[in-house]
Amino acid sequence: MPEKRRRIRHVPWYPRSVIPTDWTPVHRPADGELVGWLSPDGAPGMVVPRLLTGTPAASSTPVADAHNLLVARGLAALDRRWWCRLPELLPPGVLPAGSPASHWTWRNVVLVETSPTACRVRPEWPAPGEATGQAELPVPVGAALLEHPPEE
Repeated sequence: MPEKRRRIRHVPWYPRSVIPTDWTPVHRPADGELVGWLSPDGAPGMVVPRLLTGTPAASSTPVADAHNLLVARGLAALDRRWWCRLPELLPPGVLPAGSPASHWTWRNVVLVETSPTACRVRPEWPAPGEATGQAELPVPVGAALLEHPPEE
């Protein structure tokens, strides 16, 4: 009796956000380090330069200017205070924070690491007991990570 083989259809499944396929990666020429993304804005020759988190680094600009901006300042622009909704006390370990609970508040954070699928943050000034806690956000972060404190 011949063996029946099942055909398995492989469907990509992503447990978190992913960089849109129409975004172009920008690498630093000196060492090939990924420094950001260029996303189309609909106008010919114009793009939005985006940091590794997906956050806009500037408004829409010509491709060459956006590329040069990211090469020169893309990584340095990540090293700053950000704002993220977190629980009052961040538990030890890594907490998924892409869909914050309604009782979480906006707190100032710093980036710990970022990749094309996620970024991790920690409180800028952790309370006692929070020193080993981090929160993970999907990339692109959208409104989950802000450059300025939100108006509440």
